[in-house]
Amino acid sequence: MDRYYSGGLEPDNNESLININGTDFLITNKFKTMLRDSYIDWGTFLEIYHDNIQLRDMFDQVSKLLNVKDNENLHSAMIPIVEKIYDLPLEAHMTVLLKQFMLYEPVSLAIHGLFTTFKHHFEYLVELFSNLRNDYITENKLKVKLNDWSELTRYWEEKNLEYELESSSVILLFLNPPKKIKSKMHYKIPGKEELISCLRDAIKKFTYLGWCPKVPHKRLQALLKFPINEFVSIIRSINPNVDLPDYKKIEQLISDVLSTKPIKPEIKDNYSREKPPKELEQLVKKKSSKTTNSDEYNQAQIKLVKWYVNKILDLRKQLLPYGKQLEMYYVDSAKKISEINTIIKQHLKFENTL
Repeated sequence: MDRYYSGGLEPDNNESLININGTDFLITNKFKTMLRDSYIDWGTFLEIYHDNIQLRDMFDQVSKLLNVKDNENLHSAMIPIVEKIYDLPLEAHMTVLLKQFMLYEPVSLAIHGLFTTFKHHFEYLVELFSNLRNDYITENKLKVKLNDWSELTRYWEEKNLEYELESSSVILLFLNPPKKIKSKMHYKIPGKEELISCLRDAIKKFTYLGWCPKVPHKRLQALLKFPINEFVSIIRSINPNVDLPDYKKIEQLISDVLSTKPIKPEIKDNYSREKPPKELEQLVKKKSSKTTNSDEYNQAQIKLVKWYVNKILDLRKQLLPYGKQLEMYYVDSAKKISEINTIIKQHLKFENTL
């Protein structure tokens, strides 16, 4: 009977708690646990099916185990794919496993907190601009349309539902809304044409994408393209006495925190790959030369795939030390991001109190 042993991957009870944005996060040796689960799943699959493994069952199992998304491609070229995976550098294997095991989860959670903090402040700036603009137009008796903020946000919410946009911020989304949807927000201020033109141009370059935990860095980077300088310039031009955060001070505080960063471990690839037994390769070639639909050919493929998967698991076992180091790297990075978020929340504004 086929058995696949997971020696060296025994579970441990080392756990710790860290607080990220007010949420307690349990830290364990997740990489080791998830890798051990892979071994167990593979061994269980081999023991259950034994000599009765069908090609479709093998496709499904390998897709799940190796996180191969294109199942149809795997179905038509399983051996070339597992061969390619086996030959990947260790760093590439680690990249795949980081995503598969979600080791970056603490960082994603921390970035989400930072994302939310910036989002609320940017929403505040948009509303502040709209209210100050109304005040300026009224005081100077200018003949341009005012913004009814309540009516405007109600319209945005309706469009958000109508078009099933599911946006987490209608205020930011409808600065530069999807095509065929009008923003209906008014910007024109007589005498401030140059500043308003700069603001409108900057808004056209900004698109609110919302949040996605699978690509936290990219969504935060997209959010930080918000035209904060242009909004601050027009706000201060309308009302020089407005109370705004000291952005330069915030930048300096963030720089101080980032002056010491966690060091990401480097992965050294000194693991030599083996060549599959010639008899297995020859068996597959021999059977494929007759018919690609025969049970003999399918079983020959299965035997060779089993060899590759076993070797891939052996190879990934060499990543255990790096897995633990990377897990702690992401935890330490999350702590830094949370520290930055705390600083920003202390200095930014989120509510329009005018």
